[in-house]
Amino acid sequence: MANKFSVTTLLTLLALCMNAQAEQVGPWELDQLTKVPKWEKTDKAAKEGMTGILFSSISYRGNPVQVFAYYSAPKGTAPAEGWPAVVCIHGGGGTAFDEWVNLWNEHGYAAISMDLEGHLPISKTKDSRRPRLSTDNPGPSRDGVFGDYAKPIQQQWYYHAVAQVVIAHSLIRSFPEVNAEKIGVTGISWGGTLTSTVMGVDNRFQFAVPVYGCGFLPDSDGHQGEAIKPGQQTDVVNASFDGSAYFENVTIPTLWVNGTNDNHFTMPITQLSSQAVQGPSILRYQFEMSHGHGSGWRPEEIYAFANSVVNEGKPLVQFDKPTIKNDQATVTYTASTKITNAELLYTADWTSAWPKRKWRKAPATISEATLIADVPEDAVAFFFSATDERKLMTTSEFILSR
Repeated sequence: MANKFSVTTLLTLLALCMNAQAEQVGPWELDQLTKVPKWEKTDKAAKEGMTGILFSSISYRGNPVQVFAYYSAPKGTAPAEGWPAVVCIHGGGGTAFDEWVNLWNEHGYAAISMDLEGHLPISKTKDSRRPRLSTDNPGPSRDGVFGDYAKPIQQQWYYHAVAQVVIAHSLIRSFPEVNAEKIGVTGISWGGTLTSTVMGVDNRFQFAVPVYGCGFLPDSDGHQGEAIKPGQQTDVVNASFDGSAYFENVTIPTLWVNGTNDNHFTMPITQLSSQAVQGPSILRYQFEMSHGHGSGWRPEEIYAFANSVVNEGKPLVQFDKPTIKNDQATVTYTASTKITNAELLYTADWTSAWPKRKWRKAPATISEATLIADVPEDAVAFFFSATDERKLMTTSEFILSR
């Protein structure tokens, strides 16, 4: 009997240990973050049509933390199964954006946008957006590009930012007008980087749209990569924070939005990220896309992509990998709507950093489900773009031609 009891006890302990391990991803304790947080409405930073919210997050240096957010659902009666929804993650210098929430509302989604640096979306002065007023119980603010890497991980901004996004997800899932099985996440710049991490940490999301920001940051010759390599800082980022540490967990559809010349996040690391996730992924490299919140939430492809995942909308154009033979490039694609325009984008620059490379356009021929283009003799890299009859554009991967 004693032996039987000890074996049973051992198996129980092993099961408990396995459960505890399953509830943690990286440094984050998910059993804590996936509970509905305490929250309250607030009149601070009031905006017409928005619900201002303060929700509780994990403590910082032993002190309680409250996060400010704007929330709203579309006007009118919610569908019987509830509104689809999205969690919006701001970038550097950003805050909770009511206009971002409004934009998603106009597209038929409930949305929440929170400030991840312990602030209210209120300037201290009338003449400047920054510095902003702090909440009564703020968490940490971002310190440059992982400038706080030497601190204990529980005191680092990125650790808290990821936690706050997951908690915001837990909150919006609890609202009765929201369909908890139709929620996605999107982020811009730093928010795109956080999206790349969060989607591999929180498996409850149904789709993800990282804009500019991505994984594999230390491999970039843009601003982000140059700021964190080499040395211990890179090791900390790669081990705990970079999306590449979690991409193997990502099985949901993803849309990767970036420009050809982004100074912070370069095309190669965007492409590496899209290739590393386990679910279907689509690329959208926009020619000389500007970097900013407005530019990052404006593309209609983002909303069409979300609809294709959770609302049975028509999918965006999806490409296979391009090939080149005898200076002629081809790529096959899948489209649910008619392609009205196609181009080959190429660069002849193989020495400059990626953000400095000049890209040019050349026409491409549409032949059934294939695009064909002559590759200029001086091209060293190229990719295809296709625009459909909805005026929605996506692109292939780029490949090296020399």
